Amino acid sequence: MVAAVEVSKEFQRQETLLLRKEISNKKRKEQEILKNLLANKTFQESENILIYLSIENEVSTWDLLDELWKLGKNVYVPRIENNEMNFYQISSLKELELGKFKIMEPITSLKYENIKRDCIIVPGLLFDKEGNRLGYGGGYYDKYLANKNLYKIGICFSNFLVNKIKTEEHDIKMDLIICEVSDGIFKI
Repeated sequence: MVAAVEVSKEFQRQETLLLRKEISNKKRKEQEILKNLLANKTFQESENILIYLSIENEVSTWDLLDELWKLGKNVYVPRIENNEMNFYQISSLKELELGKFKIMEPITSLKYENIKRDCIIVPGLLFDKEGNRLGYGGGYYDKYLANKNLYKIGICFSNFLVNKIKTEEHDIKMDLIICEVSDGIFKI
């Protein structure tokens, strides 16, 4: 009998990054993810939305920004400062500049204060059906979410929603995973 080989998180990251380059019908799938997200009641009821600014082959959040502003939501995006992530409110794309890791960051100063249970849209390379997430390995989101009362929503293409991801004690689970398929809302 051959023993199962445990795949490292780093191997999973590299493999997923390669596979994401090959996503077909990306724009249509992103529109379906957006539709599923906008239909979520908790998301609809949140006054403040914390959201990542997508890069490369991530699920794009750029169209979502416009939708959030049209809906009158307060939009907060991340900035890395002294190796720590914080979120700052923006009201237009003019309030962004290229920051650490070649990711757009806010130049504004109105920092998010976690007063009530708002929504955060969290990036990930892989998610599983138990709410676990495989990120890029920096730990910024896990550290940020550790002591926050936020409704955590992971968005991904269905190709990157798997049965189980290897986790560690510090990994923070999502409350909801949304992907593009019609039944693509997984409450945890």
